[in-house]
Amino acid sequence: MLVYFFKHLSRIFLIIDYIIINFLFIFGRPFFFEFDQKDFTQEYRIQLILLNIFWFVITIIIKPYKNLKVKESSLHFNSLTKAFALFILTTIVFLFLIFSIKINYRNVILYFIFVGFFMAFTRFLLFLYRKKNRVKLGRKLYSFNTVLVGENKLSTTLLSNNNLRRALGIRGTYTIISTETKNKYLGRIDKLFYDLEHSKISSIIFCDDNIDVEIYKQIVEIAEYKMIRIYMVPDFKYGNLGPNYFDVIHEIPFLRLIREPLSNAKKQLLKRAFDVGFSLFVIVFLLSWLVPIVALIVKIESNESAFFLQKRSGLNNEPFNCIKFRSMMSNKHADIQTARKDDSRVTKFGAFMRKTSIDELPQFINVFLGEMSIVGPRPHMLSQTEMYSKITKKYMTRHIVKPGITGWAQVMGARGEIFSHRDMEKRIEKDVWYIQNWSFFLDMKIIFLTLYNIIKGDEQAY
Repeated sequence: MLVYFFKHLSRIFLIIDYIIINFLFIFGRPFFFEFDQKDFTQEYRIQLILLNIFWFVITIIIKPYKNLKVKESSLHFNSLTKAFALFILTTIVFLFLIFSIKINYRNVILYFIFVGFFMAFTRFLLFLYRKKNRVKLGRKLYSFNTVLVGENKLSTTLLSNNNLRRALGIRGTYTIISTETKNKYLGRIDKLFYDLEHSKISSIIFCDDNIDVEIYKQIVEIAEYKMIRIYMVPDFKYGNLGPNYFDVIHEIPFLRLIREPLSNAKKQLLKRAFDVGFSLFVIVFLLSWLVPIVALIVKIESNESAFFLQKRSGLNNEPFNCIKFRSMMSNKHADIQTARKDDSRVTKFGAFMRKTSIDELPQFINVFLGEMSIVGPRPHMLSQTEMYSKITKKYMTRHIVKPGITGWAQVMGARGEIFSHRDMEKRIEKDVWYIQNWSFFLDMKIIFLTLYNIIKGDEQAY
């Protein structure tokens, strides 16, 4: 529980500060302000609203909650002092200029002393606990799965600055030449190849130009297969070998091999909020009455259960149970062979459901559970992932986002049976394009095109 608190320290302090500001104002009102009884309620409410607005605007400007998880306590108290001083000044000026009431400034100042004391006291207690348990909490709070390749001025800065190292989750550095005296030294490049296969690495940052181009390409190839993000310092000499995108992480500029709009936490929240709301609507107002009807028809036609659960590749290639309405008779090829045109395994009612995409509707349950998204690369069978990941370039890249009920590849015609390796390549190209160009409006467009294709009819839906 404490680990959860420290992971969300910024939000917790934000909530605590608003509780302190409002609690002391509400319960201290007889002592801080002198109102005429007839104007008491109106004037009081206006001031309460203004206090919250002032603190909200000031914290946006001063940013006292930024990087609290890794920020040194002295730096945080410094920004808090600036924010609180501005809060006092702004409040007093507005009270003096705007409100026609008698103000007891002695008691107003007393209010701010109490507010400041409780804000500082809560921080003191938690920062003291963080200091006492820094090592133990650090192991639980921070995932040091980012590694550096080579050393330069930037890598030295990243490794020597504990705040940056923790924020980026940097474990250490691999070098071309073995020098064990280097800061956070992990080994030579051959050790990196071993660790790529046997330990968890989430990101690689290329820092210098001493690495051979063939070794660089080998690392990138393995990283793409392992879904490891690749970053480079802006002046990295191999940055022009392929497309790269500028990104700023914790105010440090990097180049990255693939653009990921959904790596932004706010965009993730927007997408997830839409997924939850939309899927809940479908579950309550559609599946609630559709499931019994489908279950009855499937039972009459094939004497089997209404749902078909199949293991498919999800986010980070983690398998999950994809839920569908049963459209085929039970068969031993279900997990290795996709549906073909005039497939004898498909039932009559199943053919109707597949043509209208009704069989996909239970996947809104997967969306609600967080295993899928409404829009994203379609989840493939585990056997398909095993086969195509070895022969199709960038195949595993599609797993850095959640799979979707529908996707860009599907609405652009890349769905249904796979006749050749090139068919899969086209799907992967469209999936990667979607990942790199995601926007909320693109998701809306894909949903609209999906509905349009269902109404129009899709020849590849069988």
